[in-house]
Amino acid sequence: MRPHVLVADSLYHRTNRGCWRNLYDGIVSHFLVMTEWETEEWIHSAKQLIEWTSTIDSEQPLMLMVRHSHRDILRNHEDIINVGLTDLGKRISVEMGKRIPTTRKAHIFLSVVPRCYQTAEAISEGFSEEGGEIIDMDPLPTLIGPEYTDRAVWSNLHPNGENVTEFVNKWADGEFKGIEPFAEFKVRLIDDTVKRFRSLRENQMHIHVTHDLALMCTKRILLNRALTREDRVPYLGGLGITLTKSVAQLFVDGETIVLPS
Repeated sequence: MRPHVLVADSLYHRTNRGCWRNLYDGIVSHFLVMTEWETEEWIHSAKQLIEWTSTIDSEQPLMLMVRHSHRDILRNHEDIINVGLTDLGKRISVEMGKRIPTTRKAHIFLSVVPRCYQTAEAISEGFSEEGGEIIDMDPLPTLIGPEYTDRAVWSNLHPNGENVTEFVNKWADGEFKGIEPFAEFKVRLIDDTVKRFRSLRENQMHIHVTHDLALMCTKRILLNRALTREDRVPYLGGLGITLTKSVAQLFVDGETIVLPS
């Protein structure tokens, strides 16, 4: 048994009182989630993002765009719409929310697909527990993905997203029919996220919870290049933007880049 669990177990049995059960459970749960945050390999991108937010002046507005948290493998296209988070995914999302700086009010935008909605709720829960203020949580259709007229186009994208970067590149190059042109989706996506953020007149934080498809589209647009497989981010990974006067700085893959005006 792990040392921190032994401490909690000893505390519970020494008290020998049922009223301490909640305290006992709380201590065990706290150490469990702390351990998961430190040991789960897919957390590294989320950690980078959180560490970056802690370096930004509290007077500067922030925007985060993150992929939803941990889910089971998607085996078909029905799963894409219906699958939510695992219990691990929910716990880690709450922990991430606790680690986001609370110096700004947060406005959360989300895809209404269950795993994104659940991630947004869990982040909100953790953020609020630490004293953060949530302005609102609003669904945003562009965070789900592009519009389409032929369902067959999705046969080009593996349900679990392994080839999402190749899909985005081919779509941007005009190789698919029956789907909203990439150039049109690009305008809607950037208008709804980056431009909305850059138009802020007060110090807020915008958090966008989305899927790797919309996130990879955003990455291709902002980096102005074709994607590679290494560009795909793990659960809760993503990118951040901050504003210093009229200059927007993008944080992605551990690097900071100045965005064009």
